Amino acid sequence: MRLLYMNRIYLLLIFYMTLASASAQQALVFDFGVEKSFGNWAIINDGVMGGRSQSQAQLAENALLFEGDVSLRNNGGFVSIRSATASYDLSAFTTLEIRFKAETDRKFDLLLEPETAWYLPKVRTQFSAEGEVGEWRTLQVPLQDFEITRMGNAVRKGIDPAVLGAVRRIGIMLFDKQEGPFTLAVDYIKFF
Repeated sequence: MRLLYMNRIYLLLIFYMTLASASAQQALVFDFGVEKSFGNWAIINDGVMGGRSQSQAQLAENALLFEGDVSLRNNGGFVSIRSATASYDLSAFTTLEIRFKAETDRKFDLLLEPETAWYLPKVRTQFSAEGEVGEWRTLQVPLQDFEITRMGNAVRKGIDPAVLGAVRRIGIMLFDKQEGPFTLAVDYIKFF
């Protein structure tokens, strides 16, 4: 009887551990608002190639505040913030969700980088305030709708599922070939 009772407890323990493991795989969330998980995200601007654009990022009360000024001088023209280089397996997910507020109606890129070298292809989707400047928006994009880009130019629509299993870095970039200031607040980025 005692052995039967212990086996039931063991099976229940395995069941709950499996549920916990499955629920952990239901989403990958970068929560800059409630959780304040800024982590090792870093600024990478066009200064790496001689440009003059400036940007900074900080945790505000309920979001990551990414702001600065894009300059086209000296062949510049982009600002970005990128996660730490790691191994992000997004293959179990089908959708990206981002909650953000933009103070200008400029197009930002959300990047998935299978390789971190600047000249290698990236995977992106674009997002903007779409006339709702200064308002919080929640946008969902199927991962299959992302496009492959090379040095900012679209190469083709769609994403190879194998790429999703080996993302090295995730980032947000402003590369719209427009000079001027920008402010973007991001509450969270979620893959599910």
